[in-house]
Amino acid sequence: MLIWIDGLAIAAYFLLLLVIGWRVMMKARQRDALGSFLAADRNMGLWQTTASTAATDLGGGFSIAMGGLGFSLGISGSWLIAISGLSVVMVSFLLVPKLKIWSDQTQGLTTGDLFTQRFGLKTGRLAALVIGLSWFSFVGGQIIAGGKLLQVTLSLDLTMAIIVSGLVIVGYTAMGGLKAVIYTDVFQMGVLFVGIVLLLVPLGLIAVGGPAALIDHFSKDQATASFVEWGAVAPKELIGWFLSVFPVWFISIAAMQRIIAARNVRVAQRAFLLTGVPIEWPLFAIGATLVGLIARMLMPDLSDPELATPMMIITVLPAGIAGLVIAAYIAAVMSTADSCLMGPVAIATNDFYKKWWRPLATDLEMLRFARVMTWLLGIAAIGLAYLVPNVLDLILYAYTFGAAGLFFPMLGLLFWRRTTADGAFSSMVLGGGGAVCWMLLGEPMGFSASYIGWALGLPVLVVVSLMTQHTSDENLELF
Repeated sequence: MLIWIDGLAIAAYFLLLLVIGWRVMMKARQRDALGSFLAADRNMGLWQTTASTAATDLGGGFSIAMGGLGFSLGISGSWLIAISGLSVVMVSFLLVPKLKIWSDQTQGLTTGDLFTQRFGLKTGRLAALVIGLSWFSFVGGQIIAGGKLLQVTLSLDLTMAIIVSGLVIVGYTAMGGLKAVIYTDVFQMGVLFVGIVLLLVPLGLIAVGGPAALIDHFSKDQATASFVEWGAVAPKELIGWFLSVFPVWFISIAAMQRIIAARNVRVAQRAFLLTGVPIEWPLFAIGATLVGLIARMLMPDLSDPELATPMMIITVLPAGIAGLVIAAYIAAVMSTADSCLMGPVAIATNDFYKKWWRPLATDLEMLRFARVMTWLLGIAAIGLAYLVPNVLDLILYAYTFGAAGLFFPMLGLLFWRRTTADGAFSSMVLGGGGAVCWMLLGEPMGFSASYIGWALGLPVLVVVSLMTQHTSDENLELF
């Protein structure tokens, strides 16, 4: 269990993060406060952009979920983040240059801006709504992860832990905005890397007698031999992961915010490439999964697999270091959650408040609205986290909904000039709607909803686009 020095480390860590957020907010008041809050002034360097991009995706939610996969499935669970790493590498070449040039030339902020400029206002609003709802769900997954950390380390009831975690996340986001998020991400990724990859994995392996002892322990029992086999994951599940996770970086509002915030195209492209390799794969993919696998050997009776990582931290790491790594995990959860919360907030502020409700709103009025929406959406996300108390489920639901609705319209927007506004709109409605309906039906026959999204999204985009003509609102020269 944690002792007083761990509590001191946690308190000092959070105080430092709050100081960083406060200083960024105060400096922003002297310049462009809205630009700092929503776009981080568009001048972030390579180190800042890389750390923030990686922290946003990995953070606490994926780290907790991957520990759970390692505990329940074994080392083959690492392929989930490997798929994400492949996606971000592809995005660094195919998407980043186009989006960065577009955002700098047009001062675009959101997916709604992008789709509105290419397809018109109706399609742009639907795209903004789809991605906003998707990333709002993702916030819930991060709040659950933070709640589970607090539940284990501070012996809180899970419901109370979710509420506490959620309120801290929302309060921090409302204060700092995107620029404060990016600055704190640099520190948080450093602590996470040291705590998990350089400390927890090696010390965990020492505790079980080394890699050979770990492999021998599982392989000698037929019931657990698959835990140390890279190909143990079922093909249907692996394909479901791919269909859910691979498209996400192409349509992620959090990824778009990092591209917009980067200083230039070269910085953004390198940051995304480094995030994919080596940060996501192999370092965190294998490291986070190994933590869960080691926990399965040391504490096989653990009731909730997603408690494997926090339990490993408080039982394996030395006093003081354990508190610091727990603080880093909670802060990483906050970082991912506030980054994902910033997306729906930016969409509500830019795509609905500014373009629909108050076209003449000043920057100060928009900033006030953004902070109010941060609290409203954050409190709603806490309620969602309470209703779906499983990190990986909520993350995959959010991924599936966003990917099914926007992946193919985004590819059409960027690479197929013949894509029409009607084709993109229909693909979003039928692809995203079909995936949601399949999820509500309980995913019959064991097929992930992502299968339905892909089966509907691409054919509908192609067929409807070929059957319809471009409207006067479309800008075919955008890319």
